[in-house]
Amino acid sequence: MSISRNLFYILIVFIFASCQKEFSNNDPGTSQSILKVKTYTEDITSGGTHSAITFNLAYDASNRLTSMISAASSGDKFVFQYSNSSYTMDLYNSNVVSIHEVFFVNSNQFVDSTVQYDDGQDTMTEKYIYNSALQLTTLKEYDYSQLTGAILFNVENYTYDSNGNMIQSTESDNNSVTTYDYYSNLVNDVHIFTPYLPGSKNLVKTTASNIGGTITTINHTYTFDSENRLSTETATEDTTGDVVIKTYTYY
Repeated sequence: MSISRNLFYILIVFIFASCQKEFSNNDPGTSQSILKVKTYTEDITSGGTHSAITFNLAYDASNRLTSMISAASSGDKFVFQYSNSSYTMDLYNSNVVSIHEVFFVNSNQFVDSTVQYDDGQDTMTEKYIYNSALQLTTLKEYDYSQLTGAILFNVENYTYDSNGNMIQSTESDNNSVTTYDYYSNLVNDVHIFTPYLPGSKNLVKTTASNIGGTITTINHTYTFDSENRLSTETATEDTTGDVVIKTYTYY
């Protein structure tokens, strides 16, 4: 059965939010200390509905992700291509490109900026700003058209603790503040979607978002396989009971 369009776009949100905010910081573009994930499953229960999807992952000789292909429908996939100064991501639904994104890489081999367009003719761009410790401190998001140019619609700011873990993020478009707490004894060593973004060194324990005075807390728990590799992450929203379970297997 083909992946539903709604689920695929939900996955975009989960995947790339995880990529930016949770995954740790190895040397970009190299094969050092990288666990190669073979399959990735995301199981979502929300609002009384349930959906799940499994991807098979493939890599190039530098251990960079080249594709994530749905195990149920090979036409539903993410495809990545790399060059020295940029890489691209294409999201396919039923073998048709739905989203194309170009990621430009800076001299430190981290993402500097992006341009994305989709099959609805929407275009957006992003600008990534880092501090001297190569931590992502600001992300600026713009809508773009040839008529108006780039119009800023959101600014995200990030702060870190002494261990390099992101402890707070803010967003201007909804005036939200999100705080993160971590397991001090659980190292975050799974890298799936891109090595070109820095991130936190430990696994997240709780995520608390405050939007207009409404606080939502997500609790994260983990299991590990016989080789002490991350096997599952379960994220449970405390008020609704919504659950996302991410499952990993390895090469």
